[in-house]
Amino acid sequence: MFRIPPGADHPRRAIPTHEETQREFARPVAALASPEPGWTILLGREGIDGYLTDIDLDYAHQRTYRVRVRTTRPAPEHFRVKPLTRLEDVLNNTISNFRNENESGPLASAAAHLNPAPATTGEAVLRLDGQEHGVRTATRDGFWAAVLEIGDQTIVVAAPEDLKAIALDLTWIQPGQPLQP
Repeated sequence: MFRIPPGADHPRRAIPTHEETQREFARPVAALASPEPGWTILLGREGIDGYLTDIDLDYAHQRTYRVRVRTTRPAPEHFRVKPLTRLEDVLNNTISNFRNENESGPLASAAAHLNPAPATTGEAVLRLDGQEHGVRTATRDGFWAAVLEIGDQTIVVAAPEDLKAIALDLTWIQPGQPLQP
């Protein structure tokens, strides 16, 4: 890896603020309706060829991830690569990032990611701004994930199983609104 020093010929890219990211996404973003007091939100962004396709809201408490809510919008028609949100991939990624390695050790975490046990599939009811939606779910190793396709957007939520009730209650955050409901 190399760095180009900032200057007139090579300006350093600024990291977008939460507000700039929401404006760029130009759509509502799903968020927890009632996060626990003291939780902080870490905003992640993912895109294709410079086009923002995904916003992740990762809720954390005392340096431990608790719940992930991902909102995906489609890429423009002329893009050859499209965003792909698979329930099993989100579950595997969440387990890898949220698992406490102090309890199981880093090698156990890597082994679980490389050779995951099969997930148990099911269904649940997710509330989005008070409206109920049936969702597909997957559960494995004490973690749970659900996917909701609504219009041309996809919402995926993932968390440890003991936070399932909180994770199943979402709200829309409109562009320009603060990330906390």
